[in-house]
Amino acid sequence: MAVLSTFGLFALFGIVVAYVINRLTQSNNGRGRPLPPGPKGLPLLGNVNDLPKPGMLECHHWLKHKDLYGPISSITVLGQTFVIINDAQIAIEMLRDRAALHSARPHMVFSSDMIGWKNTLAFSGYTDTFKLHRKNIAKVAGSTTSLKVFDRVQEEEAVHFLLNLLSSPENLFDHIKKEAGAVILKITYGYNAEPHGKDLLVDMAGKTMHEFADATVAGKWPVDIMPFLRYAPEWLPGTGFKATARAMTAQLRQTTEQPYEFVKQQMREGKHKTSFLSQAIENSTPEMEQLHKWSASSMYLGGADTTVSALMTFFLVMTLYPDVQKKAQEELDRVIGSGRLPTSADKGTLPYIDAVVNETHRWHPVAPMALPHSSTEEDTIRGYRIPKGALLLPNNWWFTHDPAVYPDPEQFRPERFLDTPTHKAEPDPRTWTFGYGRRVCPGRYVADNALFITIAQVLAVFNIEKPVDANGKPVEPALEFEPGVVSHPVPYRAIIKPRSEVHEKLIKQSELQYPWEPSDAKALATVKW
Repeated sequence: MAVLSTFGLFALFGIVVAYVINRLTQSNNGRGRPLPPGPKGLPLLGNVNDLPKPGMLECHHWLKHKDLYGPISSITVLGQTFVIINDAQIAIEMLRDRAALHSARPHMVFSSDMIGWKNTLAFSGYTDTFKLHRKNIAKVAGSTTSLKVFDRVQEEEAVHFLLNLLSSPENLFDHIKKEAGAVILKITYGYNAEPHGKDLLVDMAGKTMHEFADATVAGKWPVDIMPFLRYAPEWLPGTGFKATARAMTAQLRQTTEQPYEFVKQQMREGKHKTSFLSQAIENSTPEMEQLHKWSASSMYLGGADTTVSALMTFFLVMTLYPDVQKKAQEELDRVIGSGRLPTSADKGTLPYIDAVVNETHRWHPVAPMALPHSSTEEDTIRGYRIPKGALLLPNNWWFTHDPAVYPDPEQFRPERFLDTPTHKAEPDPRTWTFGYGRRVCPGRYVADNALFITIAQVLAVFNIEKPVDANGKPVEPALEFEPGVVSHPVPYRAIIKPRSEVHEKLIKQSELQYPWEPSDAKALATVKW
C-alpha cells in the first residue's frame, strides 16, 4: 500500500505539472494587451495565496484591490483568470451592455458537475436550456396577472408571519424562513406549509441554499481550479471535498425531487391545487417535464433564501435605527391608520416605506459579490484584456457603499432615495443588487413586493428594539455577516412587541380575513421519490 501510495502521489504530481503548463500555455495565447493589474503570484501556482480566507466576507477581501490596483484587477490561479470589478460603471458596461460576451456562468466542477447546480437557472450556462428556464419563470413572475396572484399569497403569508411573531417573537428567524418559504411553495407546488413550527420543505430550502452559498464561492474548492482532482483517489490528502459533494448532491436531489413527486402524486389523486408545476405538467411533453422540474426547483430555492437574507437585515437595522422606525410608522399611521393592514396596493402612497425597502437592498446586498459571470469570448476594457473563460466578480457591496454615490454609506438613511427641493434621490441600488443584463433576477418584482408587504405590515403593528441586559441596558447587536454567495446577518437578538393593544387586536383580527389552511405535510410524507 505504501508503494502504491508513493507511486500515486508521483503520478498525481506529474498530472498537476502537465495541467499547469497546459493552462499557462493557453492563458499566454493572444497576449496583445495585458490582463488587469493584480498581485504577483507564485511560479506555476499563481495567486493561490491571494484568494479570500475562510470566514472573511469576499466583498471586503476583493475591495482591497481597488486601492492597490485600481477599478478593475485580476488574479490567475493555475491558469484560471479571475477579474475583480470594483467600479460600478465597468460592471454595467461589461455585464449589461456587453451581455452577449459575458452572460455565461463559470463552469465550476464542484458545484456544477459534482453536485448538479448546473441544472438550475442560477448556474445554467448561457444555453437554450437557460432561455427556457427564464421563459418558464417569467410566466409566473413576470406577467401582471401572475403578480396579482403573488400579491394575494404574499399578503396572506405576511399576516401569518405577524401572527407567528405575536405568538413567539423569540423565534424571529424561523418565522422569516417560514413566510418566505410558504409563499414560494404555494405558488410553485401548490403546497401548504405547516402553519406553526417546523416544515420539512421550508427547512430543506434553507439548508440547500446554505450549501449553495458555500459551494459556489469562486476559488474556494481546489477541484474548480484543478478539475483532474475529481478523479483522484479518496485516500489522497485534500480530497475530503468528495464526501462533501456527495452529501450536497443528495440534499439538492431531495430538494428537487420530493416536491416534484408531491405534485405528481396529488395530480394522480385529483387533489392538486393550481400551481406553476401542475400547470406546466398538464401542458408538457415528458422531455420538457424534466426542465419544468428544475425550473420549479430554481424558483423554490432562489425565491426563499434571498428574501430571508433581506428580512433578517431589515430587522437588524430596525434595532439600530429607532428614528427610521418612527418615521415609517408616522407615514403608516397618517396614510393607512390603525383600522387595517397595508397591502401591495398601498405602495404608491407610502414613499418612505418604499425607501426603507430600497435602503435594505443597499445597506447589505443579498449577494455582495453577485453570482459570478464568465466570458464566452475574449474582450478588452480600459486597455486590458479579458480572456475567454475568465470569471467576472462584480463587487456589488462596494457599488452600494461608494461614498461618492451614497454619502455616509454605513448609515441606514431611507431619505437618500427621496427627491426634495434640496436633495436629488440617490441611484436605485437594484441596478446592481438584482443582477445584470441577461442574468438579471427574473423574480425581482416578486421579491421586491414581498419585502414591501412584510416591512409595511410589520412596522404598522410592531415595535422592534434592542434587547437589554440584567441592568436594563440595551445590548448592541454585532454587525457581522456570513460569507458566501448569498450573505445573511450573523444571528442576533431583537425585542419585538405590539405597538399597542389596538395593534395587537388588529393582528388577531386579520386571521379572520386570512385563515390558516390545512398543511400538506402529511401528504408529503407519503411521497416516494
